[in-house]
Amino acid sequence: MERNYWIHRISYIAEIAYPLLDNNYLSIGFSDFEKEGFIEKARGENGWQDMEQEFSETWGSLPRTRYQLWNFIVEMKKGDWIIVPTNGAFSVCELLEDEPIMIKDIKDVEIKNWNGEVVHRDNDGYLRDSNDDYIDLGFARRVKIIQKDISRYDYADTNLTSRMKVRQTNVQITDLEESVIKAVERAHKNKPIRFRNEISKEIIPIIRSIIQTKLNPDKFENLIKLYFERIGASSVIIPPKNSPKKVDCEDVDIIATFDLLKTIYYVQVKHHSGETSSWGVEQISLLKELKHDRLDDGYTKVYWLLSSSEQFSEECINYAKEAKVQLIDGNAIASMLLDAGFFGVGDIL
Repeated sequence: MERNYWIHRISYIAEIAYPLLDNNYLSIGFSDFEKEGFIEKARGENGWQDMEQEFSETWGSLPRTRYQLWNFIVEMKKGDWIIVPTNGAFSVCELLEDEPIMIKDIKDVEIKNWNGEVVHRDNDGYLRDSNDDYIDLGFARRVKIIQKDISRYDYADTNLTSRMKVRQTNVQITDLEESVIKAVERAHKNKPIRFRNEISKEIIPIIRSIIQTKLNPDKFENLIKLYFERIGASSVIIPPKNSPKKVDCEDVDIIATFDLLKTIYYVQVKHHSGETSSWGVEQISLLKELKHDRLDDGYTKVYWLLSSSEQFSEECINYAKEAKVQLIDGNAIASMLLDAGFFGVGDIL
C-alpha cells in the first residue's frame, strides 16, 4: 500500500486538540465550515472549486490557509502517517479511515479539555466554551498512535528536525519517509541518535574492509599488538611462529599481559574474509588445556579467537562456547580499534 507522510500541527485550541489526540482523533479548526454536506462537496468531483466557493461565500476571501483544510479533508488518505510536532517532541500516528468527520459528530468518546472537564455542546452538538461561544475546532480524522512523545533531540535526524520547523498547519513530507521510519524504530528500541553510534555505523565497515584488503597477516597481528599496547597492557609479545617449545598444534599469535589487572590474554589471530572455521578454536583450546595444567601464577587467563572475517561457522561458535573461548569478528575488531583511538599508530603499519 502506498503511504504518504505528513506533518500536522494541533497547537491551535491545544487544550482540547491534545486530549482529542489521546482519544485517537486528530483535529483541525475551520469550524465555520462544520456544516452538513461540506465534506461531501470537498471530496466530490468538483471538490476544489466547491471548497473555494464555500470560502468565498463564508469568509469573503480565498486565504492560503484553505490549502491546509484541503489537505486534511481530501489529500490525507487511510494508512498515511501523520507527524504531530509538540514542544521538543513529536508523535506519529496512522490514519484509520479515508474520510474525515465533523467534530460535532464524534460520539464514541467524551470530548474533554486538559483538566479532564467535559466540553459543553449545544443542542446540535457543536462545541461551546464557558461564554457559550463556538470553539474553533471543525473536523477530525480517526487515527492510531504509533509512537507518542518522541524526543526530537534524541531521535529525529537533521532533515526531519528541520522540516518540523515549518509554520503552516500541515505539509506533506513523503520525501522524508526513511527519516520518519528510522525515528520511530529508534524510539521503539530506545536507541537515540548519538555521534559515536552514527560514526561507528559509517566507519566500521570501512575499517574492516581496509584490514581485509590492505593488511597482510603480519601487519594485522602488529595492529592487534598495538591495540593492546594502546589500552594499557604491561607487555605484548608475538611469539615465534616455529618455536621448538610448542607442543603439537599449540598455537598463540599474541600474548598481552595486564599486571595491574592480573590478567593475561592469549590471542589466536586469523586474517581472511568469509567464514572462520573451528580450527582456530582448536589451536587456542589446546593452549588453554596446557596452561590449565601448569602452576598457577595468580593471573586470570583469557582466550580469544580474533578474526578479520565477517562471521564464524556454526561449528566454530558451538566449539568456542564449550571451550570458553571468546570469538571476535571483523566488525567487533573495528569497533575496538575505534574506541582505542588507533588513528595514532603512525607509520608502524
